[in-house]
Amino acid sequence: MKKNLCLLYGIAFLQGMVFYSPASVLYRQSAGLGIFQISVIESISLFLCFALEIPWGILADRIGYRLTMGLCCFFYFISKIIFWKAWTFQEFLLERIFLSIAVSGLSGVDIALLYLYAPEGKSQKVFGIYEGLGTGGLLTASVCFSLFLKNCWRRAALLTAAAYGFALILTLFLGEPKPGGSKISLTKNKKRPLKLSRNFLFAVSPSFFLFLSGAGLLGETRQYITVFLNQPQYITCGLSAGTIALLYILTQIAGMTGPWSAFLTKKLGVPLFSACCFLCPAFLCFSLAQTHSPLYSALCILGIQGSVALFQPLQSELQNREISTPHRATALSLQAMFLELTGAVLEPIFGSLAQKSLRLAFTAGGIFCGGGFLLFLLWYRYSLKKHSFCC
Repeated sequence: MKKNLCLLYGIAFLQGMVFYSPASVLYRQSAGLGIFQISVIESISLFLCFALEIPWGILADRIGYRLTMGLCCFFYFISKIIFWKAWTFQEFLLERIFLSIAVSGLSGVDIALLYLYAPEGKSQKVFGIYEGLGTGGLLTASVCFSLFLKNCWRRAALLTAAAYGFALILTLFLGEPKPGGSKISLTKNKKRPLKLSRNFLFAVSPSFFLFLSGAGLLGETRQYITVFLNQPQYITCGLSAGTIALLYILTQIAGMTGPWSAFLTKKLGVPLFSACCFLCPAFLCFSLAQTHSPLYSALCILGIQGSVALFQPLQSELQNREISTPHRATALSLQAMFLELTGAVLEPIFGSLAQKSLRLAFTAGGIFCGGGFLLFLLWYRYSLKKHSFCC
């Protein structure tokens, strides 16, 4: 089990090594794409992920998680090769199609493997380490970009493809766990199963979709601001490309807060910890809408990154504990569908607003984070109020 966890950690680190990430928007803009076009591609990608989640989940439960992970890493590798060579809207869209195939398959499989490999009671800590190493890979790649590759974007894309190739090799050494195991659901009450086919049943509380919608609003806001809107905001503040690359590195460091998620959850409790993770980004988004200060803008973006990175391991833990079926990858894929549907709806909204004004886009982000917290509270009220939570 320890060997398999180490391999998954290595895969996370290698797949985090996106060397072109500090200039990802500029990379696409240099090929002639605008912010709205980038948003359209992202939205199409998320809708495709939504469509493929359940088929991938069913396939994973049939052919095994190890083989599924290998196939997804292969598609990931192909997507990075295409991105390295892409110059047109169609080519960048093709890259996103292959990436969607990979992401929709991995979204249920990777955390299912982590949950099944993790020692009893340590799964949230394992999720935190996994998230932290993925961010650590991105941080390492960002430092390399800043020092050696800031004027060589295509070479950075090639190195990214190489890192994903090594991640693919690591999947060949993974062992296949026995799905189902002794893991238990978050609540002990029986839930009405939702039948998707004659071959499998999985339990899902309708109220849990409130949680997924709230988490989707929070995660997509973080994604769009820290990946797509940060660079235009820094340029508006008058920062140079070198300074932007340095701030991107600091943003990745802020994203390595995941390993502290379990500790803070135990200290604060789920409601208070989650309130901080939702409401701090909401406040910071509203603050970004009102400032042109480079220092304050950087602090806000760092705060958003760190807050959401803290919440993600708890999110993964709660998603897994909700499941009371041996078909874990399928159940997680259904959950991921709701997250991706939220993202697919928000992407063009953010893109359209950002095209008009960054202030409007940041304000919308604050509203989305606040709305996400309200959805979380509704879920907590109806699903967890009568049950104790133990990490």
